[in-house]
Amino acid sequence: MKIKITLFLLCFGYFQNSFSQSIKGKVISNKLPIHNVEVINTNSKEVINTNQEGAFEIKAITSNWITFYHKDYDVVKIYVDSLFDFNKSLEIELFQKSTTIEEVQVEKKQSLTKGMKYGMPVIPYNKPSVSFSDGTVNTPVDFIQVFGLIKKLFKNKNKVAFKPKEPVQFRTFTAQSYSNEFLMKSLKLKQEEIEEFLNYCSFDSKSKEAVGNMNRMTLLQFLIEKSEEFKKLHQK
Repeated sequence: MKIKITLFLLCFGYFQNSFSQSIKGKVISNKLPIHNVEVINTNSKEVINTNQEGAFEIKAITSNWITFYHKDYDVVKIYVDSLFDFNKSLEIELFQKSTTIEEVQVEKKQSLTKGMKYGMPVIPYNKPSVSFSDGTVNTPVDFIQVFGLIKKLFKNKNKVAFKPKEPVQFRTFTAQSYSNEFLMKSLKLKQEEIEEFLNYCSFDSKSKEAVGNMNRMTLLQFLIEKSEEFKKLHQK
């Protein structure tokens, strides 16, 4: 009798994961519904669009990826894992695309060419009404030095100094995005394996790409792929 019950539960779990179920929800931005968002099951290639109320319904099974795309918003992806609740209605929030502008510093210097005539600086001279001598010696203008300064000014005019972005660290962004408990449940890892697993991921050159655009779903997809490799290595 116990054997029959066990077989029934195994079969029930198999059919539950094998047959697709409906994922329902609503797509919003700033608490307002978004119409005509493409909801894509990346695995089955099914594509549907949200209605006027931002609502959607799409079929999926465990281990599927669902992508939400609209040309005016950043792409959002969700992963259907074994803990996913199909009975719960989702609320997906999209954020409008923004253009990142590098910070620049423009050094502006006042041009010394203002008031120049025939390539030589005009030195204003006001003739005194009374002539007298105070014992000082008038020093002539060093035109070579003046032209040297003008040449240097044109060379450095509108010079732009770029501040390079600091690279995003894989371990830092992973810690900010997902807790160890989440990684244990989603990737089926043990507590004592987390540190070794993250070090294993860090040595992969693709880890920089995974955090390059600071997209949490791209990072999660990378972690899932690496977890499969990590488990195979430890099973040997």
